[in-house]
Amino acid sequence: MNLNYLPSKEPTIKVGIILPVDKMSKVDIVLSDNDSFEIETAEKLYPSCKNLKKLSIRITESGLKLDELSCISSKISIKPIISSENTFITLKNIMAGRGFHWQKKIDVKYWGKIDFIVKEKNLLAINEVKLEDYLKCVATSEMSQNCPSEFLISQTIVARSWILANIEQKHKELNFDVCNDDCCQRYQGLNNCSAESIEAANSSYGKVLIYGNQICDTRYSKSCGGITENFENVWENKRVPYLRSVKDCNHLNKDYCNPDLYPNSSISDYIGSVDEDHEYYRWKFEVDNAYIITSLNEKYKIDATQLIDIKPIHKGPSGRIYQLDVMFRDKHGNEKRIVINSEYKIRDLMSKSFLFSSAFSVKKDGEKFILHGKGWGHGVGLCQIGALGMSLSNKKSIQILSHYFPETEVKKIYSS
Repeated sequence: MNLNYLPSKEPTIKVGIILPVDKMSKVDIVLSDNDSFEIETAEKLYPSCKNLKKLSIRITESGLKLDELSCISSKISIKPIISSENTFITLKNIMAGRGFHWQKKIDVKYWGKIDFIVKEKNLLAINEVKLEDYLKCVATSEMSQNCPSEFLISQTIVARSWILANIEQKHKELNFDVCNDDCCQRYQGLNNCSAESIEAANSSYGKVLIYGNQICDTRYSKSCGGITENFENVWENKRVPYLRSVKDCNHLNKDYCNPDLYPNSSISDYIGSVDEDHEYYRWKFEVDNAYIITSLNEKYKIDATQLIDIKPIHKGPSGRIYQLDVMFRDKHGNEKRIVINSEYKIRDLMSKSFLFSSAFSVKKDGEKFILHGKGWGHGVGLCQIGALGMSLSNKKSIQILSHYFPETEVKKIYSS
């Protein structure tokens, strides 16, 4: 997909759903019905699936093998021959939440075509799907179908804008537009697709956020903790006018992402299905010195033997640390220091399951550090739980979007 272009009609996108990092050598597949699909290899087209609804693709020394058709090829594609909401492909044991505390494997249903190839000696699967079908699955993969419609519309417009802006292109070398996970944005296929998410996509069809005649790079995270963060404190040192820190509160100075704003509900009613029910607005985390030493040595190839202290150097307006000073002694007893220069790396250093955010205070307590933190994620752009709070406070999607992305406008760039 071209970088930040304005399509005149709905595009098709490519989504990586099994990645080499998943280390999968086999996948089991179930078809919604065998008459609606054809299978194509690098050598041959199979116009029917021979009454087979269950298939297995695995890596062999000779290439990909599809046992049910007794074929081996460098590429295998399964594609629908009719377009229907009831025609889908189910892949078993797909990774969700790669590298995060909610990582797990789930069975996922997909519309569209799926290509299978071998990459880096592991399986790579790419789902080629219409953008609007993809978006019907994103809002309720990111959050729950229980969220109000104005939230789902806001999330859908943000997701559409982000993918069409296509600024990051994290997986360009693998030849697809985005992956299916939190690295890009969550896409768990039809698993979470609902009447509510379909309506949100249909009612916002073709609508994006625009700034300066370009589609906005609409970043978002789960919870800002009360104040969103400036773009340049998380990514490259570049000021983005519509990704500025904003106080995420109502006229009574109550933070929209504060769960006290909706006391009769649990956050688990609204967050994504793979997420764990935690306190994300304010939280406490304890980390042992020994873990930080091990993490330092593994990630930065140094010879730390004793941790002296950790101190924030620079924080953004949301309280997120983007420079952390770590002081330690090496094996010779020499005092040294290393500066960790991004909120992502700080979160990665402090917890094997990835710390909720880098917005924390530090208190030393013997052989451990106690972190009192706030928020979940980088905090730039849309605060999902804050946007939920706004929608529960009867705010419309246009109000939600203008709050988190100031000076932008919603524009319809293509029609059905």
